[in-house]
Amino acid sequence: MNKREFIKNLGLGSAAVLGAPILFQSCESENPEDFKLWIWTGGGEKSEADWDKEFEGLKQLGFYGVLVGGGKPVLEKAIPAAQKHDLEIHAWQWTMNRPGDKTAKEHPEWYAVSREGNSSYDVRPYVDYYQWLCPTKPEVQEFVYNGMMEVTELEGLNGVQLDYVRYCDVILPKGLWSKYDLVQDHEMPEFDFCYCEDCRTKFKGEQGYDPLDLEDPSKDEKWRQFRLDSITNLVNKIADGVHQKGKKLSASVFATPSLARMMVRQDWDKWNLDFVFPMIYYKFYDEDIDFMKRATEEGLNDLNGSKPLYTAFYLADKNEEEVLEAVKLVKDTKANGMAFYDYGLLNESFQKTITEALKG
Repeated sequence: MNKREFIKNLGLGSAAVLGAPILFQSCESENPEDFKLWIWTGGGEKSEADWDKEFEGLKQLGFYGVLVGGGKPVLEKAIPAAQKHDLEIHAWQWTMNRPGDKTAKEHPEWYAVSREGNSSYDVRPYVDYYQWLCPTKPEVQEFVYNGMMEVTELEGLNGVQLDYVRYCDVILPKGLWSKYDLVQDHEMPEFDFCYCEDCRTKFKGEQGYDPLDLEDPSKDEKWRQFRLDSITNLVNKIADGVHQKGKKLSASVFATPSLARMMVRQDWDKWNLDFVFPMIYYKFYDEDIDFMKRATEEGLNDLNGSKPLYTAFYLADKNEEEVLEAVKLVKDTKANGMAFYDYGLLNESFQKTITEALKG
């Protein structure tokens, strides 16, 4: 299951597939050194020669780094090509959402539990491949941490990029409400996680009460902060390990710190990352394209110079004018660059458009 399959099921996908053939322009991009381009890519079927051709083209376009999914077998083929073409290469790793994970499935007790009392092991919110682990459980923390440490052993890998590093969406972006016939103007119990015994016991030990004893747990700021901290503590644990291995750590996160806290319990401006990729997919939020600039500036303001920010842009359901405008809007901010989702959508016209926008 790749991330585009998830997004397609939310109704905003594309018929393109990872690894689709790309016709690269022969000219070098005039991308300035201080505005770096990243892209998500993957594909277990690609040979070393395929990766070499793909990365040669990306380098010609002026890309700086690649976020490669598929785990160690894929990365072992991709890393030599990235090194050859002087591209940063980071392992794209799913974190808390683990659909079909063989090891996790052996431990049903690891999964997050909704306020209704249902485990996402067997009652999956929104889509069938939403199977969320609980970040509070020590066993889950160790499992996730060890998986990240394993990938850092790969020689030539520059870093790790965390995806789905959050709770289930307690509130979906507004542009997706109609797909599920929802009006999420409040936190609904079936999408509100995690209320497992471990979370409630630990919280009660710290605060003196069980969140389920409250009339409306969603209104309790201490309970909200507890879950924000659960994700933050896990991220910072991973950061310590990744940094000890001499690698960098980044994460793809919801569009702004305020939206991320409200919608998925991400306190991402507090994380010990080397840089961050806010996914400013404006159509998901039922916003106009100017949201690219507004959301980027909010993230920059909250980070206050603590780490680089690369605005992530979803190429599906876009035309050349929208791509051009998006790049120009982000360039008007102090963002360090952009990341594009994903390689399979980077057609010839988008290549020309991005090159044109960078020259402007």
